[in-house]
Amino acid sequence: MTAKLGRGPPWDHGRHEPGAPSGAAHACAGHGPRRQLDRGARAVRVDGTERSLTSHQFTLLLALAEKAGRVLSRDALMDLVKGETLEAFDRSIDVHVSRIRAAIEDDPRKPRRILTVRGAGYVFARQQD
Repeated sequence: MTAKLGRGPPWDHGRHEPGAPSGAAHACAGHGPRRQLDRGARAVRVDGTERSLTSHQFTLLLALAEKAGRVLSRDALMDLVKGETLEAFDRSIDVHVSRIRAAIEDDPRKPRRILTVRGAGYVFARQQD
């Protein structure tokens, strides 16, 4: 299944294109294939170009996107991704989010998809342009 990370809702669970292999990327009418998250291939594409993410980063991005619009704490993210609790000063989630932003954002210094909520965690924006 492919999700869109671009304009409109972040997840598009639309119909699979006829003749395309299971898990293949697809574009939705009116939105264009700017950013896609392909679960089957575990790949992220921006403007049709695959972006490199580690397995852990892909899983983290998927966890954020599946809960778009909800603020997730670092502890919640670590639990969703690894099933482990976070150590008191573990900032690994921050580093991974930074690297994901570098891969998917137009300007990682001014993110529009993965937003920081001070003192709370991160949220994957529901609506994006």
